[in-house]
Amino acid sequence: MNKSMGGGVAVYAAAAWFFAASSLAAGALAVGVPPNVASDGFAYGRNVNSPDKDTASTRALALCRSAHDSTDTARNLCTLVMAFEKQCVSVAMDPKAGTPGVGWAVAATKEEANSQALANCRVTAGPTRQDYCVTSDTACDGQ
Repeated sequence: MNKSMGGGVAVYAAAAWFFAASSLAAGALAVGVPPNVASDGFAYGRNVNSPDKDTASTRALALCRSAHDSTDTARNLCTLVMAFEKQCVSVAMDPKAGTPGVGWAVAATKEEANSQALANCRVTAGPTRQDYCVTSDTACDGQ
């Protein structure tokens, strides 16, 4: 009797985990981009696996506005870029301080998001710094 009850509990727990995980499928990205990123920096906040787009958006904006490694100028410009479901978000930047290279993307897969974010970073970095862009943050929603 104990074995069958244990199996039932395991199936119930697995089903509960699956439905809980699949219901957390909303994400959002917020960025703060001053006119001069090289001198004023860049801020961003991203959130994944929230219960809905409104929650994800609120969390992403809060994270952007409190980004520790950014400036007040950038944090004050934070705005929601996109709320999404079951997608990946990536941010890429030139790691050298005082450079303008930054890019972000939301795409169906981690690889696509990384590729697009890097391409966007290279455009803003300019010809002398474009090869220094690296992915700094990637997360996938609903996974």
